Amino acid sequence: MRIILYTGKGGVGKTSISSATAIRCADLGYKTLVMSTDAAHSLSDSLEFALGDEPTEVGEKLFGLEIDVEEELKKNWGRIQAFIKKNLVRTAGFTDVIAEEFAVFPGMEELFSLLKLKHFYETEAFDVAIVDCAPTAGTIRMLSFPDIAEWYMEKIFNVERRIMKFVRPVVNPMVDVELPADDVFANIEQLYGRLEGMKDILSNENTSSIRLVMNPEKMVIRESQRAYAYLCLFGFPVDAAVVNRVFPDGLGGAHLEKWRSIQAGYMKEVEEAFGPLPIMPCHFQQEEVVGRRLLSEMATNLFGDRDPTQIYREEQPLSIGQNNGRYEVSLRLPFTTKDDVDVWIHADELVIRIRNYKRHILLPRALATRDIGEARFEGDRLCVRFVDKDEGD
Repeated sequence: MRIILYTGKGGVGKTSISSATAIRCADLGYKTLVMSTDAAHSLSDSLEFALGDEPTEVGEKLFGLEIDVEEELKKNWGRIQAFIKKNLVRTAGFTDVIAEEFAVFPGMEELFSLLKLKHFYETEAFDVAIVDCAPTAGTIRMLSFPDIAEWYMEKIFNVERRIMKFVRPVVNPMVDVELPADDVFANIEQLYGRLEGMKDILSNENTSSIRLVMNPEKMVIRESQRAYAYLCLFGFPVDAAVVNRVFPDGLGGAHLEKWRSIQAGYMKEVEEAFGPLPIMPCHFQQEEVVGRRLLSEMATNLFGDRDPTQIYREEQPLSIGQNNGRYEVSLRLPFTTKDDVDVWIHADELVIRIRNYKRHILLPRALATRDIGEARFEGDRLCVRFVDKDEGD
């Protein structure tokens, strides 16, 4: 199953672009699913078709889905949610309704979306899945979820579970807060088991592509640049940048001439900043783009005669290997300078931090026993070279 994810700043038109892409894929004969991971769903409005928590047939070979958090909570989070609610009601005095709200953690939509996507991938239910992602921060949180879950399960979970087994009988009679029972841990373990392997699917450039959606506006372009850097940091393949709502020549006459001039400047900036990614402009439409007819017109404007499922650029952002006889980790980090980056080794992991985001790269044994010799930028790639510990001294 081919997976295409659209992300970008809120309000840039991700939902319309996602819907238009899905319609073009279905018209080309692919059995297509378009799904929304945003808590504030608007996919139904875009398609002018009521969607639910399971794939709903919208047209020939076209299906839509909007994640229902409450429904997914019942199926995936029930025991954990009950445990949290019970403690909040008993110790904090919250009502059942408020406690139920607190039991829904930030990121639940992203987690359930990944579980759904993995199920469709494993069952080969569709030829193509188009994902209308939440705004940038939510997308990064969703895509990094498997990494975070793996780190927690490997470093914390089993230790925490063993400690609780011995501490629970002593502490529970003495405090108001009930410590989690083994079935709570089992529920977490089961969830992780279902999520396992999702990172490999999303980071496989032959399977998945992320496409950045932006408008020709300064703040939007800057956020897209940051998103691109973070996606590369986590090893996700980005194969195109879509610039939506570009004013075509002749629209509005002299009234919009200044805006067209401003946009032309920003389009040049986009091409310089995101190249060699393909830049895909999509013209500003003369009416609100909702419904199949107008979305089909948008797809024609965006793709021309190209197949949306093709991979527009193949490049591996992360590589680990040898260079001139030295082991080296190379990571593509566009729009980043040495002043933005901290690099260090912790145990058997290479830790790379860009401002507020961190990535832990599990090192092969050959590198984990070495020290960092140097970290430098070669173009837009961060190259971290490793040396023997004695040599590092």
